[in-house]
Amino acid sequence: MQVVAVEGRICPGCGTRAKAKWEFCPRCGESLANAAEAPRGAAAAAAAPDTMGADDDDDAGGSWKGFAGAVALLAVAIVAFVTLRHPGPPPDAGIFAVTNETPPATPPARTASKKGSEAFNRGLGLLTDGNVAAALPLLAEAAQEDSQNALYRHTYGRALWLANERDAALLELAAATSLSPDSPVYWTALARAQKDMGRNSDALRSFEQATSLFPDSVDILKDYGTLLARLDDRQRAASILKQVADKRPADAELQQEMASALETAGDGANAAILYRRVVDTVPDAAIARSRLADLLVKQNHPTEAVAVLKEGIDGSNDNLLYRSLGSVLEQTGSLAEAVEAYRQYVARAGDSADAKAIAQRAAALERQLAARS
Repeated sequence: MQVVAVEGRICPGCGTRAKAKWEFCPRCGESLANAAEAPRGAAAAAAAPDTMGADDDDDAGGSWKGFAGAVALLAVAIVAFVTLRHPGPPPDAGIFAVTNETPPATPPARTASKKGSEAFNRGLGLLTDGNVAAALPLLAEAAQEDSQNALYRHTYGRALWLANERDAALLELAAATSLSPDSPVYWTALARAQKDMGRNSDALRSFEQATSLFPDSVDILKDYGTLLARLDDRQRAASILKQVADKRPADAELQQEMASALETAGDGANAAILYRRVVDTVPDAAIARSRLADLLVKQNHPTEAVAVLKEGIDGSNDNLLYRSLGSVLEQTGSLAEAVEAYRQYVARAGDSADAKAIAQRAAALERQLAARS
């Protein structure tokens, strides 16, 4: 997230004053990436409304677009996402965000009493500031007071998750989807929590529901596809991961991530296509170039594999490419050239962990060549 060192920004959609660190407007969900800076001091209050502390029963439920913005705000303060088998830092609020995407605007239930609205607004403010312990009782009060309000139940679930009360959190997240079944944001958060808890069958069903409601979301499709790949449902995983990559063909980082996932899922043909996209976009992407060459060898295109690696060496001279070239040349029977490539790698990367092993491999190939002569 890019943090702007100013007092705030004015939402271009509805004119609301938002904090400088926020990416989305808390009222309408509009992106604040290109928003104008808010005036400082007393002028700021007159320039635009600040809704985060307001007692506004009508907007307590918000729109889905507004909720997506509020969700995104919570991704700023929490550390890495953990699993049950690998305990560590607190869970990541980012699992609830659909990054830089605006879901369809389907309004949630708007049941909100004055008491519930006040408790919710105060609790949400504390949660946004990272004060989970103080936010929990207020959000619990709001969820109990207005139990049919999907936003309140979902936000309370997020707070419980951050407090590591996962079973209770899951109940609240599920309740939100029951109260507002047309929300891809709620279904996605539930799916990600279920996935993190190892409830893979439930997570798959929730991801299916989320993608049916928001089929253009790269974030949701990516999570869904990688879960399928992890569960060895290779055909469905490959189809979805390729779909994700095709949505942003110029995004080299995404292409490489999806190529790796496709390769893991056993779809080498499509993985090679995506690695090729990366290489075409970023010629000095050594890892993508090396993986592409390896796949080309497996597809019985050794000459093209060698050409891909030599082209990379000419362009970037990356050490990794020498090692990959040596491997490809060895696999294709060009042992003398393989020895030379391995020697180049050791000379350039002598302090790397595998340098000794590569030097030994080169020496072994030299002995083979000597024995033949």
